Amino acid sequence: MIARMSRRLQTTLVGIAFGFVVVAATPRGASAWQSAQVPLRSYCAARVVALSRVGGSGLLSRRPGSAPSGPAGVASVWRYELAGDVPEAVSLQLTMQTTKGWYRVAAPIVPLLDDNGRYRSSEATFERMQVHSPAQFFELPFAAGRPKYLWVSKVGDAGASPHTPCPAMWIEHSAHRQHSVKNAKPLSANEAIWSQMDRTQRLNPSVYNPNALPPVAPIAQAHAVSEPASAATCRHPFRAARILHVVAPSYPFAYAGAGERWLATVAVMVERAPDGSVVGRVLARPSGRKFFDENALYAAAQSTYLPKIGLCRPVPSYYIFVAEYSPG
Repeated sequence: MIARMSRRLQTTLVGIAFGFVVVAATPRGASAWQSAQVPLRSYCAARVVALSRVGGSGLLSRRPGSAPSGPAGVASVWRYELAGDVPEAVSLQLTMQTTKGWYRVAAPIVPLLDDNGRYRSSEATFERMQVHSPAQFFELPFAAGRPKYLWVSKVGDAGASPHTPCPAMWIEHSAHRQHSVKNAKPLSANEAIWSQMDRTQRLNPSVYNPNALPPVAPIAQAHAVSEPASAATCRHPFRAARILHVVAPSYPFAYAGAGERWLATVAVMVERAPDGSVVGRVLARPSGRKFFDENALYAAAQSTYLPKIGLCRPVPSYYIFVAEYSPG
């Protein structure tokens, strides 16, 4: 099966702070509803979808030809990836809360490139239309600690000062650890669905190299800033999205009634508006079988969610809904 996804599906494998697995085992009668994918909306021209620590600037400065921006040995170097809607070059401002304070990074020119991926799972081969950046880097003073929450706060034309504000659609550094899921219980807010996604293999190279080292050119430096005013208006400025009620998927009668006994897993990317309503749904990992895919899309869209909170305000967010089908 070849399934062509929205360009904005690039957050499927990274940057998701919460997920859920539900299991369907009991056949039900055929339903009259028709499930379909709904394209995802755009809230910002770019957003961070991956973050990892590269090392200390002192160690990296010993590489031949390297040129750290600040004094050697006083900063950590961080690698990040951006996703966008269309291929273009942008300028951006990153804002982060670290373990010791608040910091910002300016990136005057960041290329967003076509990164269309071909993928294979145990059940299907499919494509995703994606836009990603090559690996980007910044230096964070050791005195700042490590990033806790990071997001693109402003974007603009390449080479110009970013001026368009973006919602605080943060990612969390700890959210990129891998976790196995073996039951239908929800994960904690700092965990992500990985067990099903690990079965998906990209067949062509990506423009983003998760092991890339900083370039010889100077690296952007993070500078301390004041706490955003809105962050002081509530007790918990950042909170991951949560699921309130799960509409369990049902084993399609079209397969059960015909005596077919398939095992299938479908992952759906659910996009939620700031009020928590589902405004988009696309197949992150299709099964290759029409009724499983449609059933999972319907269940994911009909389930209800609490919105993600960024700087004490509800913000748009994404959620991976994984449906596992068994005929037993």
